[in-house]
Amino acid sequence: MTEAPSPPQGRRTVMPPCGGSAAFSREEKMTTLSIRSLLLTCAASCLACAATAEEYPYALPFNAGNEFSQLGVEWAESVAEATDGAVTFTPDFNGGLVSIPEALDAVGSGVVPSAMAVVSAMSGVVPSFAFIEMGGGMPTDTPPTEEAMTTIFPDIENLLDAQDVKALWIIPAFGGGLACRDGFIKTIDDWAGKKIRAAGRWQAKQVEALGGSPVALPASDIYTALQNGTVDCSLTVPTIFLASSMYEVAPYFSGYELTGNALITIVGKDIWDDLTDEQRETVDSLSAEMTVTGTKHLREINEAALEEVETTAKLYRVTPEDRERLARAWDPVFEELAAGISDDAGKSLIQKLSELRQ
Repeated sequence: MTEAPSPPQGRRTVMPPCGGSAAFSREEKMTTLSIRSLLLTCAASCLACAATAEEYPYALPFNAGNEFSQLGVEWAESVAEATDGAVTFTPDFNGGLVSIPEALDAVGSGVVPSAMAVVSAMSGVVPSFAFIEMGGGMPTDTPPTEEAMTTIFPDIENLLDAQDVKALWIIPAFGGGLACRDGFIKTIDDWAGKKIRAAGRWQAKQVEALGGSPVALPASDIYTALQNGTVDCSLTVPTIFLASSMYEVAPYFSGYELTGNALITIVGKDIWDDLTDEQRETVDSLSAEMTVTGTKHLREINEAALEEVETTAKLYRVTPEDRERLARAWDPVFEELAAGISDDAGKSLIQKLSELRQ
């Protein structure tokens, strides 16, 4: 066996733990105790340096090209950059990790670390969320939606905290209107007698309040239902109208400029609690910023989509006067919902949203 070379005499350089660039010298011979102490210190330091960054799967309900998904990716990248990769949310698209209806439960139970959850899918568990789900449940311009989101977010945090999740940021769906087979729905009188696809119980009540017949259908069946005449119209937004080629079977889009429903990025409380104070502060700050910038960006995307609808299909922009008549016709539906909310956080949310609708 080859004998190990003897260490050089005199000045001895020892590299610090984990490959640091600084060095220190020692002229005197180390004692056995000091060597053992150094080795233990080095081992502990190297274990800390070798610790891997935390990666959390981030469930997104839509494909990578969707505008909501793109904002989710942008936020995740900003978090990773701001934390030097120590906190990384890894996007997973198209509901591959969890379906839209199961997102809240999956994150709250720890099955999925984080997700972009849809308000309409959570309203069965958090009844006050139905106010946001309904068309016109959020203001568009007075005040701007981003200001309204900031106003109601503390209540949203409280409501979701009870579900064992931490709410991080929220963005709305803009431009709600009606895609129809045979003509525009210009006034509230035009809704009467129409078979209209609605998403959820409270949207169905909105259709009924105007004399229409609500039809419950999964999103995947809307195109065929319009094509076959199972429904006359569908409540939708311009981006989905275009992305799903709905204009091929329902070329008339009545733009009511309704702001409703929303998507909330949530993370499990256990994940949140494991982050350091500094990391939580960073994620909170970036999330608050995304609520504002993301909402503004979606407003711009909606306007661009409306312009495309005008060239791809047929667009009617409903007048401000008819939008106001619609809002007042729906007041009883919102009041019915409000009357059924009994918890304090839900009442606070409803009160703020009701004031914003006035």
